[in-house]
Amino acid sequence: MLIDGSRREEISVRRVRSLLAVAEFRSFSVAAKVLGLTQPAISQHVQQLEAQLETTLMVRDTQGLRLSSGGAALLPAFRRLLSSNGAILDQLASLGQGTEQILRIASPASFAALFIAPTFQAMRVRFPKHILDISEIDNEESLDLVRQGDIDFAITSVFIASPGLKFEALHQDSACVVMSAENPLATNTDLTDEEILAQPMIRFPSGTTSHDWLTVLAHRSGVEPNTIAEVRQLVTGFQMIRQNLGVAVVPEGAAQACTLPGIVAIPLRDRTFVRTLGSVTSEIQHPTEFQNALLIGLRSRTRIFSSSQI
Repeated sequence: MLIDGSRREEISVRRVRSLLAVAEFRSFSVAAKVLGLTQPAISQHVQQLEAQLETTLMVRDTQGLRLSSGGAALLPAFRRLLSSNGAILDQLASLGQGTEQILRIASPASFAALFIAPTFQAMRVRFPKHILDISEIDNEESLDLVRQGDIDFAITSVFIASPGLKFEALHQDSACVVMSAENPLATNTDLTDEEILAQPMIRFPSGTTSHDWLTVLAHRSGVEPNTIAEVRQLVTGFQMIRQNLGVAVVPEGAAQACTLPGIVAIPLRDRTFVRTLGSVTSEIQHPTEFQNALLIGLRSRTRIFSSSQI
């Protein structure tokens, strides 16, 4: 179906901001108070956006005020629009202060800490007016961000061969079990799958390397993990482990990047659990001198593969 001219008009950031506030607080009055606008103004913004898109975005039913199915489907795009607008304003402010370039990267937190940070530090003399904008993610979202041009490149372990994207392997690490030094198993360097899975488990979300490894362990041993918490940030999970609430199966790089007193990391007996991290770039992108220098620096600090391109 072709989109008519009225729907192709530029989407108003102000209208989207009002819609997202109403969706978050499920109240026009609260959204108005938070945004410093009147309630009629908020209502008008939502109505104007619905009219432009010819789609009902908010509905009120027995569950109260909420996004319609169409509004929910468009929610990620609305959030990206608002985020991009904010990023433009931030970059304009930064450029006005003498910044020459803001390089946007997505990377697992562990890789950013172990490799990107020291590489960037070594480049500061050569690139004193350049800024890194790092999003700490490692899932398929990072591939979409590269494809759409929202970031300059990604470091990821979940690359799927895709038209228009290039992958260069940079580094590998294996699996380990992280636990409190107070755990009775902390001195055992040869843990079985069953011993690991018998422990209360701190797990990470679906789509992460940690989650995938844990799934394999559970499947082949026939033991369902006793999950007590699912976390999205390394430091949160490791703090829980430090307090001896549970254990976690993570890449060795994660354990190295988030070392805390009272925590031990025991290599997994099965050394076939390997994570390969690499850079993902767009085939149509023209990298800047700063980006090229950063990637060269990363290659020198990681276990370089023989220019492996997938």
